[in-house]
Amino acid sequence: MPTNKKIIIIGGGIGGAATALALHRIGLEAVVYEQTKQLREVGAGIALWANATHILKNFGLLEEALGVGYVTTNYQFNSQNGKELVNIPVDGFELPVIAIHRAELHQLLWRNVPNENFVLGQTFEKLEIAENKVCAHFSSGLIVEGNALIGADGLRSRVQDALKCHAPLIYRNFKTWRGLTDYVPRGYRPGYIQEFLGGGQGFGFMMLGKGRMYWYAVATATEGQPDAPIGRRKELESMFQDWFASVPELIAATDEANILTTDLYDRPPTKPWSKQNITLLGDAAHPMLPTMGQGACTALEDAFVVAKCLKQPFNPTLAFQQYELERFPRTKAMVEQSLRAGKMGELHHPLSVAVRNTFMKLMGATISSSFKSLHAYRA
Repeated sequence: MPTNKKIIIIGGGIGGAATALALHRIGLEAVVYEQTKQLREVGAGIALWANATHILKNFGLLEEALGVGYVTTNYQFNSQNGKELVNIPVDGFELPVIAIHRAELHQLLWRNVPNENFVLGQTFEKLEIAENKVCAHFSSGLIVEGNALIGADGLRSRVQDALKCHAPLIYRNFKTWRGLTDYVPRGYRPGYIQEFLGGGQGFGFMMLGKGRMYWYAVATATEGQPDAPIGRRKELESMFQDWFASVPELIAATDEANILTTDLYDRPPTKPWSKQNITLLGDAAHPMLPTMGQGACTALEDAFVVAKCLKQPFNPTLAFQQYELERFPRTKAMVEQSLRAGKMGELHHPLSVAVRNTFMKLMGATISSSFKSLHAYRA
């Protein structure tokens, strides 16, 4: 049995920071190696559903999250002109649903871990396994040895590449934009996430903490499609000009610099995602579309479970097998459900869109029940 147990974590985003915190809480040394030179989380807002706030409660961070986030009570789906299709109450759990800026969540996690457990400006290159140790090599020339290694380095994981255990990413024909503004539209309903569905396009928004509004837009597009020459904001204003009034209002009120854009990818769920004393976590293990809002939430679940599996007796190989066994069915369901939801957004023909909207209205109770069971899960 090793006397000094060190876990190397590659990637300092939400998944990596949460894992470092979870391992620190059970007395294991976990050191995060992050390629950026400043520990920060880019992006905008996320919804922490009850399955994720359960993890924050176990970390002792729920009250702090409530202090910087905003409690969400309903998830409302609408047609593009604002006609309600489904209205799902999400405040019936024993735990709250919190809308929060990604950076606020990131800070909550990493400031509860000693600063020396984060090593910045280190780009992972390769790994080696020798007996019960793993060595991580970085582009700077740094070589680090540990008892185990966890790849939490995101969608294009270098650790995943080193393990050669997964198929390539699949582009799902959607481009997304995310915006942040202090403007609150006239049509906003307090406590609501409001989502609007059109033909091959969608738009949603929610209140975060500190009076900020987060919005997201999505549209079918070719992979790598560049911004329009007129700029992101004007392109979006043109795309959504005849939608429910709050949509063009929010776009117009957002500075161009506060609009981010990315292509959307996932990967069919496959295993193994572990090899001996090395495993993957979050998007590195199970990238999914954002349609169910479960990317960060499942990364928090992963962190909690992998720490639970690494408790004494300390055996990383067996622990990672158990972790994967427990997490694969859950994350597989999330990836597949997120993809199905995405497929519903690909419809372009007005008749197909009308049929989809009618179906959603008729199946409102079933959709609500499925939604609640998804978030009732407790890792």
